[in-house]
Amino acid sequence: MWIILGLRIALFSIELVTAIWSHSLSLLAGAGHLFADLLTLGLTFIAAWVVQRQPLDRTTRTERRLKAWIGLIHGIALGAIALLIAQEAVKHLQTTESVASLPMLLVAGLSLATNGFAVYLLYRHRHRDLNLRGVFLHGFVDATSALSTLVAASVIYLFDWLWADAAASLLMVLIISLSALSLIKSAWQMLR
Repeated sequence: MWIILGLRIALFSIELVTAIWSHSLSLLAGAGHLFADLLTLGLTFIAAWVVQRQPLDRTTRTERRLKAWIGLIHGIALGAIALLIAQEAVKHLQTTESVASLPMLLVAGLSLATNGFAVYLLYRHRHRDLNLRGVFLHGFVDATSALSTLVAASVIYLFDWLWADAAASLLMVLIISLSALSLIKSAWQMLR
């Protein structure tokens, strides 16, 4: 988890700076999604610390409730990010803006490699608990988002189709929304 946290902090910083500099909505969406990942990872570490401080007879119940609440917060944060990205994508489709495709392409490739590595590390642990599943799903969604950003950047670079950035962002909205609904449903079932 510490390796993944370090990789995601570095990638978040690179994506955010490059998204602002290149005017890429899809990179900004990826950075927003990574921010939700970092929030959840931070909450997961805090929850683990709280659980370790509980008496042994209350640990399982406390741990289960904390994981459910963190999963619910994670899902809601993803939903909010998807909504913000959708609003911006619609604006960008209505008035296209120049996008620096080469930096976008390079960072999307870095994001795909980094998230692919994180997914590889978490793959066998994804069913262990809800929070690890959430981090795995985030990594998978981030890798998919990076791939769509890579395709959009290539299309912009080769054909100057500026709308591809907003279209990639809308694809990310769909993927993020599906993972958010899955996490919210699982967390809600654990809280009942």
